[in-house]
Amino acid sequence: MIPEGNEDFDDEIEKLKQENEIKRMKLRLEFGADFPIKSDSHDLSLHMESQFLDNILAFERAFHNSSQIQIYDYLGKPEYLNIEMIPDSNLQVELDRIMAILNANQIDLVTLCDVDDRELYRFITEELFFAETDNIRIEGMVNTFTYEEFHPNHEFDLRSSSQEFFESFLDKKSTLFTSLLTKEAEENAWFDHFRKAFSSFKMNSLTITDIKFNERDATVQFEIDFFGVIEGSKEKHYYSGVGCLRFLYQWDYWYIQELILP
Repeated sequence: MIPEGNEDFDDEIEKLKQENEIKRMKLRLEFGADFPIKSDSHDLSLHMESQFLDNILAFERAFHNSSQIQIYDYLGKPEYLNIEMIPDSNLQVELDRIMAILNANQIDLVTLCDVDDRELYRFITEELFFAETDNIRIEGMVNTFTYEEFHPNHEFDLRSSSQEFFESFLDKKSTLFTSLLTKEAEENAWFDHFRKAFSSFKMNSLTITDIKFNERDATVQFEIDFFGVIEGSKEKHYYSGVGCLRFLYQWDYWYIQELILP
């Protein structure tokens, strides 16, 4: 490494800056991608930026020149046993073997909830193998698939969305909760007016007590205890008791349509 203060060091820094700017320009012109990275003046951050831009360029070029391929073919058509042929005593061995093949080919399969080993093996060999992916391989990049994308766990999603909503809604610095609302709810001025009425909130407890859903809508009942400090004063207003969230299922996601507080 060239020591700082040396003329050659300054020349190298300037050269790296110019090279990185050229790489960003290529990304903008070839792929419409923009990475307005602001690096520090030392050589380490510029080298890291250079490597990052190289990786993005490699991915974009591979992606734009790639075709779709079945994952089973992408893996090299490995041998496997049908789920009906595997006794319980040998199931873990076969599942570990298949998972190792996926990992060796830069494919990561994750589950958000507990999934039985036999169901997971069945899913891989009967569904995931025959899904399609981009036929590209870039060192250090992993293609991640989630079991619940194929088999949604609505109860898990509704519970998670409810908790995420309150974490954001009662945090005056966050607006994430708006992404969890339906278009109609987002346009409802009540949500904004409620938050503006308080300078801060303090959540004491939140417990999801019941979840009901069908193909179109859902209701999540909860017990909550929190207070808000009224804007312009130190007075606190308490909310404690039973409430509910009403959801609509749109575009494969659950969105909040209505909030009823105790």
